[in-house]
Amino acid sequence: MKKIVFIASLALVAMQVSAQSVSKAKDFLNANQLDKAKDAIDQTLATPKGQKDAEAWYTKSKVYSAIASNKQFSSLAPNGGDDALNALTEAMKLDSTKVTFYLLSDKYAPIQNTRAAYASQFETNFAAEKWDEALSSLKKIDDLTAYTRTRGLALYPDVDTMVCFYTGYAAMKSKKEDEAVKYFTKLASTKAKNSPDYLIAYEYLAKYYYDKKDEANFYKATALGKEVYPKENYWTLLELDYLGQKGDKAALYAKYDEVLKADPNNFDVTMDYANAIFNETHTSDLKAKAPNYAENNAKVEELYKKAIAIKPDNNDVKLSLGKHYFNQALAIDDQVAAIKSAKPEDVKKKADLNAQAVDLANKAIPYLEAYFTEHDTHGKMKTSEKSNFKTCCNLLVYCYDKKKDAAKSKFYQKKYDDADAAH
Repeated sequence: MKKIVFIASLALVAMQVSAQSVSKAKDFLNANQLDKAKDAIDQTLATPKGQKDAEAWYTKSKVYSAIASNKQFSSLAPNGGDDALNALTEAMKLDSTKVTFYLLSDKYAPIQNTRAAYASQFETNFAAEKWDEALSSLKKIDDLTAYTRTRGLALYPDVDTMVCFYTGYAAMKSKKEDEAVKYFTKLASTKAKNSPDYLIAYEYLAKYYYDKKDEANFYKATALGKEVYPKENYWTLLELDYLGQKGDKAALYAKYDEVLKADPNNFDVTMDYANAIFNETHTSDLKAKAPNYAENNAKVEELYKKAIAIKPDNNDVKLSLGKHYFNQALAIDDQVAAIKSAKPEDVKKKADLNAQAVDLANKAIPYLEAYFTEHDTHGKMKTSEKSNFKTCCNLLVYCYDKKKDAAKSKFYQKKYDDADAAH
């Protein structure tokens, strides 16, 4: 009997020690002495009795989540957020009713602090462009949200759009396509928009399915993009490019006409359309003319002039139109060179063709000189800009040669020759 009483007394002492240790840990936590609170709760949970105490595990979740979210003490538990969540899980296993009451009383402090700790880790890693680490922290936030819902705690929205966006963004930066698509798709399902940031997600999805040649999901993504960001040209241009990749020019040009009918002042689409026909019409082999060469030339001229009307100050368009006239003149020169006969009718034909080439040179000059005038005053140029400038000078040399204006031809030839040193 004495032995039984003695054992019972020991058990009672152990219970009292456990309760006192939990109480100590709470007191230290309330006093923000987190190092002492950690020591106290760790000692409690090192005992068999403490391991079976739901309140002890819950207190650990409070202490460790507080440590994780406090920069002064976070080094005490490098994985404090994870430790806090694991402790909360253990507490729930032992007595979910009591622990749920604790959470409610504490305004869900262990969960809120753990989430704040993960968010802080993300911000640090994001600023340092440590994308893998940033992604890991954000996924933990997403997992924490899922955890609370499995416990019937609707603390956060089912889809936290900000978390989804940055998780997808970090995955994108980490070159983890599948994860980027997963989180961006989750974001897109809400049709959330936060211009300009969230636009990245919708564009990424459209381009992803474009690259995968997944036509159904590609058009689904562009349709959603148009719905959420209707003023963006990206969706239409990508759809046009997709049609172009398929090689069906008739379908492509019909789509351009459809788009411009609905949005006639769309500069980007107008230029895209003009460039597409330009590239089909003006090939490196001047003898291999497109079957509808004359019709194409008229359409390209119409579209470039329309683009200039939309943006009169855009001299890049004017350079393109100048090139268009120049290419036609070169094609005529090729025809002239092919005439070897000195018969009167052939001589007349050559003269007529030369007159057409001069007419095209006259058309090109004002557009080319507009480009030249703007860029000649520039100092140091980028490689691409300098290349275009030299092309412009070269075309003007050709045009003035056609007009037999030696002085102007010499002027632009010198500008061409001096371009590398001057710019």
